[in-house]
Amino acid sequence: SGKLVGELPGTNGIHGVALVSKLGRGVTSNGKDNSATIFDLKTLQPIATVKTGAKPDAILYDPFSERVLTFNAGNNTATVIDVAKAEVVATIELPGRPETGVSDGKGKVFLNLEDIAHIVAIDMKSDKVVSDWNLDGCEEPTGLAMDKKNRLLFSGCHNQVMPILNADSGKQLATLPIGK
Repeated sequence: SGKLVGELPGTNGIHGVALVSKLGRGVTSNGKDNSATIFDLKTLQPIATVKTGAKPDAILYDPFSERVLTFNAGNNTATVIDVAKAEVVATIELPGRPETGVSDGKGKVFLNLEDIAHIVAIDMKSDKVVSDWNLDGCEEPTGLAMDKKNRLLFSGCHNQVMPILNADSGKQLATLPIGK
């Protein structure tokens, strides 16, 4: 109907929301407060606020680890949050400025690094970057999607190309033209 059903206070500079349906919770990334707000999906009431790295931007729920990651553009980190406990469990140092991430649902999260045109793979068991792949011919990768069945990563770049990588080897299989 388009009718407003509620508002979530205290989400200054919100960039994104991750839903954790299994727990009945959501998490926002609050870019202006360097925080994430955990809230109840039914009541939309805040449960807790946790500190993240600087300027959290994109946010992602990883079903394998059952944790949420904020990708912090202000200090090149990812904050890993245990939503059930409402606490930060890890901070992952990244070699560049994070943009969009995707989970393969099997223990890996892949993440575009916008300033250096790379994709990194994060192992969610160890909370560490385990692979770092250059995106040849790409400038400022932002959007990222994954074909989980065929293990392919599709990265949308500002210079109107889309590199396609094998998610296991990092080999760039093709680069296709895309629109603005």
